[in-house]
Amino acid sequence: MLDNGRISSVQLLFLLFITEEATTILYSSGKAAELAGPDAWLATSLLPTLYALVIVGVVVALARRFPSQVFTEYLPEVVGKIPGKLLAAAYTAFFILLATVIMTEGVNLIHIIDFPRTPVPVLGIVWAGVAVYGAYLGIECIARQNQLVWPVWLFSLLLIFLLASKDLHINNLKPVLENGLLPVIRGGITRCPWRGYVFFILMLFPYLNQKQEASQAALLHLGLATSTSLFGMFVMIGVFGDLVTAHLVFPFYALARYISIGHFLERLEILVVIIWVAGVIVKLAVFYHSAGIAAANTLGLKSYRATLLPIAITTVILSRVLYGTNLKLVTFMFTTYPIIALAVELAVPALILLIAVIRKKGGKPIADV
Repeated sequence: MLDNGRISSVQLLFLLFITEEATTILYSSGKAAELAGPDAWLATSLLPTLYALVIVGVVVALARRFPSQVFTEYLPEVVGKIPGKLLAAAYTAFFILLATVIMTEGVNLIHIIDFPRTPVPVLGIVWAGVAVYGAYLGIECIARQNQLVWPVWLFSLLLIFLLASKDLHINNLKPVLENGLLPVIRGGITRCPWRGYVFFILMLFPYLNQKQEASQAALLHLGLATSTSLFGMFVMIGVFGDLVTAHLVFPFYALARYISIGHFLERLEILVVIIWVAGVIVKLAVFYHSAGIAAANTLGLKSYRATLLPIAITTVILSRVLYGTNLKLVTFMFTTYPIIALAVELAVPALILLIAVIRKKGGKPIADV
């Protein structure tokens, strides 16, 4: 284990929540509304949560067999040195790819809304620098920082939803399931990869003080994330309708901007910018940390910190090469990425768990100790 930091089960819950919701609520809402129509609030809650529950069962069972090692560390032990190193390298690439997506998501909103004249690479360098510093300090530092960010983030989110709900038109949500379950399933698929971030337990489990509480933390996260998604989409569809929501670039930002109470309480979109910056930096730091650990495991290094700067530089470059426009980013997120996510979040861990059980690799599961 290359990081000696320790986190509590509550900090794990907060990290899982911010890792999913920090960007998801801004980007995936419009696509869900496009595919599921008025039932988007069901689409973002039912199928993604069922998908994540399966992942929780797999990753917790696997992590308990190797309680002192992260996923990329014990892969060679389970499947052999060369295949294990190749898989670890693949996960390193996946974490770097996701970090690139997260940086692009974060920078795009700030660039479009607040700093249109600032070169995008400059914004990316600033974001990467802050996140890399957090990753360098370790997972414990990231978790403690998130303890400050998380309550402000959730309070601001709920405040916006509650204030906007005064203009909610229930007819915008009717009729329920008019076109059956298929649109709900299609819309839910767009949210599954983000709810599947719960698989990060595989990279965080060794740092957990109360390892027997990993399942409870994951399930609480799913309950909280599901409730937040359901309530948020319910309000957005109720206020704007599904057609308008589907065509908004940033529906949640538009919802905050829409709020006006007595011409006194308005312009709440500043809250979106604040929580967006704070949440995305924490999320990016988690991905940098995991990418650094995975890269060090792959290369056999004794310190993951040496890999962080090259990884950050790579993400800044790739963010412009791969996703030069917001359209390219959205296209990737809702076409290619769900397929990759299914393999990385569920298929590969399930296969590794099966092989570990058959080959009797790993120690006695913690739950049985």
